Amino acid sequence: MRFSNLLFALSLAACTPGGPVDVGGVRVDANLRALADEQHFDYTGHLSKTLKNDTTSLAQLLSFDAGQDSLVATGHGHVLRAVLEKLGDSHFSKNLAALPEDVRRRVWAALEQAGAASLQTTAPLTFKVVMPATEPTEHRGLYVFDPKNSTFRDCAEPDAKYVTIDETDGDLEKNYRRLLKFPYPYQPVFAEVKGFKTPYFGNRDLSGDFAGFFIVTEILDLEVKNYRNTCIPYDLWAMGTEPFWYAQVSEAEGVIEFRGMDDERTKVFSYQPPIQDDSLKIYTGVNQDSGDNIRIEVSENGPCSDGMSDIKYRLSVRMTMNGKEYNGCGIPFEAAAETGEEAGGN
Repeated sequence: MRFSNLLFALSLAACTPGGPVDVGGVRVDANLRALADEQHFDYTGHLSKTLKNDTTSLAQLLSFDAGQDSLVATGHGHVLRAVLEKLGDSHFSKNLAALPEDVRRRVWAALEQAGAASLQTTAPLTFKVVMPATEPTEHRGLYVFDPKNSTFRDCAEPDAKYVTIDETDGDLEKNYRRLLKFPYPYQPVFAEVKGFKTPYFGNRDLSGDFAGFFIVTEILDLEVKNYRNTCIPYDLWAMGTEPFWYAQVSEAEGVIEFRGMDDERTKVFSYQPPIQDDSLKIYTGVNQDSGDNIRIEVSENGPCSDGMSDIKYRLSVRMTMNGKEYNGCGIPFEAAAETGEEAGGN
């Protein structure tokens, strides 16, 4: 008798206006119902008809705007996930495809908000429908892998940075790690890829530092960055032999980099504006974390030879790295960009 009373009490609580309700095995949260009531939207009614294959009610349910409240949006996403599972990917995606882009965008965000697994994995047909209808094109630029937000700087837009979404089955990360065994934080590589740009992607937030999302669909080439391939302007690219070394100074990237062949790790320093000392332009940097320090003296007095070829470079470079002196030649970005050759001038 007591058990029957308990079941009755639970059933009554589920049907009260302030509690969650179950519609055909799909839970509708109280806060979601409250928002729907404010909008005079029969949420549970449309859900019930949707589960009976009423396509008109399905369109209404998909078009419902859950607003900015994360709890409500998540609750609506759980409902849509359940509907997707019950109706099937083919039926759900077909009806969603008939709705405007802003509706598809909201549905995508709600589904991603509520799902632990990627929509691409659980419902590939629906994922194809919600993805922006943009044809991938070829792009060249600098790519950085990061577990939270990978980024891409396009050669065509060197001042803009995009959050990168890898749609290559993880090949971007694999190739990045293959090229850079010991990358410093946010170290870029040169990338030629196919993809497209979009202002939104699922429920991913976009901070003001980024111009949008860049969806990579195919990798054409990935290389370690050098002065021949990088298209983001730099102040100086210096190099020397015996032993071989190179250094990049880039205000645009905010870094000074050094790499010697005796160490697989690239040493990095925050960019600081140069000091002019008579005919010398001097760049310095200190990495507080590693204790490394660098000083690069650049001179335009006469041509510079790399000691291995007949090429004459415009700039001479003397560099001190942690007390060790290196000598070599330098190329400014504009010279390399204009000539496309190794020499920085005649």
